[in-house]
Parts: sequence; structure tokens; C-alpha cells
Amino acid sequence: MKSRTRRFDELPLEVREQFAENTKERIYSTITLLAVITALWHGVAHHSHMGALATIVGSVVALWLATLMSARMSYRAVHGKSVPTKKYREAIYAASGLLTPAVAPVFFVLLSAAGVMTLKTALLVSMIALLLSMFIFSVIGSRRIYDSPLRILTISLLELSIGLGVVSLKLLAGE
Repeated sequence: MKSRTRRFDELPLEVREQFAENTKERIYSTITLLAVITALWHGVAHHSHMGALATIVGSVVALWLATLMSARMSYRAVHGKSVPTKKYREAIYAASGLLTPAVAPVFFVLLSAAGVMTLKTALLVSMIALLLSMFIFSVIGSRRIYDSPLRILTISLLELSIGLGVVSLKLLAGE
């Protein structure tokens, strides 16, 4: 572990844990969106701009709602009572990370609708942006633990391979 003190390390553990939950949801949503956008890209001839936007936004909103619902249901099942307001706010903050990865794809599809690029190009650029965000998150997290640039790069490339695997599987499955 690096001995350098960082502002993030000075935050209370509870705040760092909330940030970790938000980041976890963001990465989960990124992987899910990779699958959705790959399917849209593969069958782009069958989709309109509005259909692509609805699919992207609908996917992350459905994930967000499912996460909030599962937080409520699991809390009730384990504790036998409703989720306290503070815990529910924490769940809402964590789940908000599910919505963030849709920003870049929505932006690129809107550029496509404006005629700046084709829908197929917008979806391809969206996949690349999502893959890059996964890689960057991995590099940032790995730098907090490891000093070796080779180790950081190796771990980040291995984690990036999960996203590449999702894209590959969707393309191999023909969806």
C-alpha cells in the first residue's frame, strides 16, 4: 500500500463505503450496457434513434428500479421491518451509479440523430467509451494499491477483458 496520504483516504470509512457501493453499481451497469449496446449495434438496421435511446435509458432505469426494489425486499426479509430512511437514502445513492454509464451512449446516439454520425458509429463509439471507462476505473483503483505500472496494467487489462468478453459473447451469439 502506498504511504502517500490522499484526501480520499481521509474521508470517514462510511463515506468511502458508500462511494464504493456507487462505483460497484456503475461498473455493473457498464457491463450490462455493453451487452445491450452490442446487441443494438449488431442489429442496427432494425433500430431507430429513438428506439436505441429508449433501450439504453430503459435498461439503466430498469436496473435502478430493480436494485432499489431488491434492497427493500432483502432488508425486510432479513430484518423483518421496513428499511430505515437513512439506509434507503444510502441505497438510492449507491443505485444512482447505475444511471451514470448511460450518459455517454445517450450523447452519442443524440449526435447520431442530429446527423453527426451514423447510428452504427454512435453505438460503436459508445461501446468503446464504456470499455475505456472500465479500464480507467481499474487503473485508478489499482494505483491506490500497487506501485508497479506493469502490475497495474496487467490487472486493468484482465478486468477490461471481462467487458471485451461480454461484447464477444453477444456477437458470437448473433444478438
